[in-house]
Amino acid sequence: MVAGYFQGTYAESELAFDLVALCRRAGARFIEARAERIDPAERTVDTDGARISFDALSIDVGSDPVGTDTPGVAEHAYSVRPMTRAIELKRAVMTLEASSSICIVGGGAAGIEIALAIHRMTSNVFRGADITVLERDTTILAEYGNSVRQRATHTLRKLGIRLRTKALVTRVSHNEILLGSGEKLRSDLTAWLTGPAAPELFARSNLPKNAAGFLLVDDTLRAVDGSPIWGAGDCVTLRDFPRTPKTGVYAVREAPVLVHNLRAALGGERPRTYIPQPHFLALLNTADGKALLHWRSLASHSRIAWWLKDFIDRAFMRKYQKLIRD
Repeated sequence: MVAGYFQGTYAESELAFDLVALCRRAGARFIEARAERIDPAERTVDTDGARISFDALSIDVGSDPVGTDTPGVAEHAYSVRPMTRAIELKRAVMTLEASSSICIVGGGAAGIEIALAIHRMTSNVFRGADITVLERDTTILAEYGNSVRQRATHTLRKLGIRLRTKALVTRVSHNEILLGSGEKLRSDLTAWLTGPAAPELFARSNLPKNAAGFLLVDDTLRAVDGSPIWGAGDCVTLRDFPRTPKTGVYAVREAPVLVHNLRAALGGERPRTYIPQPHFLALLNTADGKALLHWRSLASHSRIAWWLKDFIDRAFMRKYQKLIRD
């Protein structure tokens, strides 16, 4: 829903719920702190303020963007996760002038949606900024079918948004981007929306990981070394299904299995197994009252797809907001 927030479809309050109140309702203790290191042997989590012991540990910390260690990214590039960073990016876009140049690094779903949303934002204020999407791969939306890529490319180019593939960014400054080819691009605002990389937390922790550094779990979502550690979402890789896309659709489906298996481990019951679905419905907001829909071999760009996306997203958030109110 972040792209919709950028273009004014959603208010900030519609993208959030009270996490503290939700924990209180569940009888959980909430601690606001950054996890620095996990020690499976000692069964502890070190935070920036305390050491917390556990009998069972569940991890769902998402992922970091690829390439955040690129010089200048931390100082000069914006992101959209967590939500506070999305708010900062939107404010920064609103301060730009008509002649500004914006670079979106990352040609995946997030990069394309945000590029289109920013174009919509700037078009409402002035005639639009000069927007370029930079993708280091040979194509945008690599995880989607060719028909979706073609429709997305047509939509972007129709609006004058430039696409640059095979464009590896090696340095970012406050007003410029350096590519691996040596070419320099003007960028008054840079948004870093690359694909998923393993969280830094895992590099500092003695956890079973795959070659890319993600927590490696079995079909019960438990760490493959048998530690009392479970995980879900973008931060894990399934040992038996390593190519499972790191999208929210799978995290949502993993949740019921995860909660059952945590309770089973503490109560001595039999765990459930998780098998990811082979296909998932993808809906990309194109900021024009339409959305790109991708389901198996079907691809479309329509208002009906947008209505479906809007309905699903609002209903998902409403469940948590209603739970707190009741």
